[in-house]
Amino acid sequence: MSDWDSALYLRFKKERTQPAIDLANRIRIYRPNKIADIGCGPGNSTEVVKSVFPNASVLGIDHSQSMINKARAEHPYLTFQLGEAEDLPCGYDLIFSNACLQWIPDHVRLLPALMGKLNRAAFLRCRYR
Repeated sequence: MSDWDSALYLRFKKERTQPAIDLANRIRIYRPNKIADIGCGPGNSTEVVKSVFPNASVLGIDHSQSMINKARAEHPYLTFQLGEAEDLPCGYDLIFSNACLQWIPDHVRLLPALMGKLNRAAFLRCRYR
């Protein structure tokens, strides 16, 4: 698999960031302490999540080294990790993803695995909403 081009991705930064803003604003009612941003790309969505939840610990994760390098350079005050969605440890209050899950195969396996990464209270909120 070839790596993503962060410079090309950011040529459309405004268009790519607006859906993350819209999504994050829709979930403002929650008060998560620990958040993962799956498919964080060059960090623009992670920055949005951190701005909406300034007191939360936020991790951006992406499988593209180019994207992680750009995210770290552009947002040195945020935490980024190279890896796959499945690499997340457990214990998150919120797993955020703006536009990445459609690129990960095997949703029958992936979605329950991601639900298993949520802490119990967050899992129950998702399950019984």
